[in-house]
Amino acid sequence: MKFYFVRHGETDWNVAKKIQGTTDVPLNETGLRQAKALADKLVSEHYQIDRVYTSPQLRAAVTAQIAASALGVECIPLQDLVEMDLGEWEGDNWPNIEKTYGETYYYWNSHRRYTHTPDGECYNDVLKRTFRALKTIMEKETGNVLIMSHSAILVSLRCYLAGLCMDDETMLQFRTKNTEIVEIDAEEIKKGIRRFKEDEK
Repeated sequence: MKFYFVRHGETDWNVAKKIQGTTDVPLNETGLRQAKALADKLVSEHYQIDRVYTSPQLRAAVTAQIAASALGVECIPLQDLVEMDLGEWEGDNWPNIEKTYGETYYYWNSHRRYTHTPDGECYNDVLKRTFRALKTIMEKETGNVLIMSHSAILVSLRCYLAGLCMDDETMLQFRTKNTEIVEIDAEEIKKGIRRFKEDEK
């Protein structure tokens, strides 16, 4: 069993470099084209996918529905796959957050796994619900699945599976482009779930 993780298509907030988080921003015209190109790629390159699971947020759900329709498979929304809740910082941009929040931002940036954004989540919260979603999927599926989600979900998951610290420089290595496909074997996911369970004890 393989997981094909994909980040949603482009939005106007991506272009403006605004922090989206839980804000439900739709795809722009480029994002719709990217979604269609992704669907074409999945079909033309003969990806064997039995089911598509998606964040219910518009930018992910629409990208996922276009892919699922092309593949002729069911598309199932899962709340745990939504983007990281960035609280008060949503709608702003990172340079302005750094200036405005000063020490709060610097502390979060250096301790981001367990430090919450103001009125938002920390990366450990994101990992917890991501692994919960993946465990649920593995209990239901035996074939390959496509997971349509968001930047923070993919970056934190890949960083954790690689056993690396969640600092800014390290996480940048795992930055995912819009509609980029990241393949991860189910056995690697299972190991991550077991390790995370031990971390939480």
